[in-house]
Amino acid sequence: MKRIALLLLLPLAGCYETYVVNDPDGSPPPWDGGAVFVPPPGKCLEPSGVDLLFVVDNSNSMAEEQASLAAQIPALVRALVDPPDEDADGTPDWLPIRDLQIGVVTTDMGVGGFTVPTCVQRDFGNDGVLRTEGSREDPACMATYPRFVEYTPGGRTPEEVASDVSCVAQVGLGGCGFEQQLEATLKALSPSRPTAATGPSYVPPTFFRGTLGHADGANAGFVRDDTLLAVVIVTDEEDCSASDPNLFDPAAPAYSGTDLNLRCFAHALSAVHPISRYVAGLTALRAQRPDLLALGVVAGIPVDLAVAAPTDADYARMLDDERMIEHVDPSMPNRLVPSCNVAGRGLAFPPRRLVSVARGLGRGRATVQSICQEDFGPATAAFARLFGRRACTRFEE
Repeated sequence: MKRIALLLLLPLAGCYETYVVNDPDGSPPPWDGGAVFVPPPGKCLEPSGVDLLFVVDNSNSMAEEQASLAAQIPALVRALVDPPDEDADGTPDWLPIRDLQIGVVTTDMGVGGFTVPTCVQRDFGNDGVLRTEGSREDPACMATYPRFVEYTPGGRTPEEVASDVSCVAQVGLGGCGFEQQLEATLKALSPSRPTAATGPSYVPPTFFRGTLGHADGANAGFVRDDTLLAVVIVTDEEDCSASDPNLFDPAAPAYSGTDLNLRCFAHALSAVHPISRYVAGLTALRAQRPDLLALGVVAGIPVDLAVAAPTDADYARMLDDERMIEHVDPSMPNRLVPSCNVAGRGLAFPPRRLVSVARGLGRGRATVQSICQEDFGPATAAFARLFGRRACTRFEE
């Protein structure tokens, strides 16, 4: 969160929920029923489609990062539909994706209806609804696009598809400085009732003012039942998905002793949704096929901590690293100490909640990359590898 008016500051000791996963049921691959996914041992015989959601921070500090993302989208699309042969064994590293849908939402979910600087749409923000607006800064972009962009062989070329997605993914600046990356993701993808993918026991999550998810409403048609559901979150801030909307009220008595910029940090355990909401919520969307879920994060971890295929030990190193521990910045006491600050790339803050969700989804389901990297090429390669190898309908016995 950034560029919010300064209020009274008191000493703070913020802490976050820890979410530890294990695999109690011992179920075998390819579809593990536990929290930790065990990759299937067999060769993929038939690729699945891919429904890929970009969740892009549209706050004021994201100009360079949005440009970096747009520059790499063509490489990601090309890698998915025309896989590389990185091990030089003469065969592609995964089967070509023949059915790809890509949509974009922002991190702006409003601020509970309260008047807060930078948060123009106070109630719901952009509300996890798929964007149709093209970039206003790029003259090559159209004013509007479909709610999601589709690729199938014989239709539009991968380059044409990537160009459209790049235009929509440049979401602009001026969005709310209270980013709710996880809430935007969950609302965009959650149906209001059980589906074939969730199974009959699915209980839909509710959102601000009792509203339901958009997967079978405003975003209908984007999330299908038999595809890999893939998410890429791009942000330089920590998630502030509030369970108590009064957290955003500058005059709220319960929070009046805390600087507005620091409330998500100081009241993370009492006023922000628990990590388990998003681990459980995303997992439930693919309850019938736990293998068909993947998450990529580009956020403020230090560059040297980025790992293409992180293990639980890698996640532990990220969360235990001193640069990822949240402290109020003595030189600017209305913000935290940045976790990475690279010349020419700007600075970012510890994304502990985002890393914890990636960790909570289990082995092989996620990758976390640094937004402070010189370019997003390594992140793009990691996402393509993760999504390409998981997008499988049928495995060799």
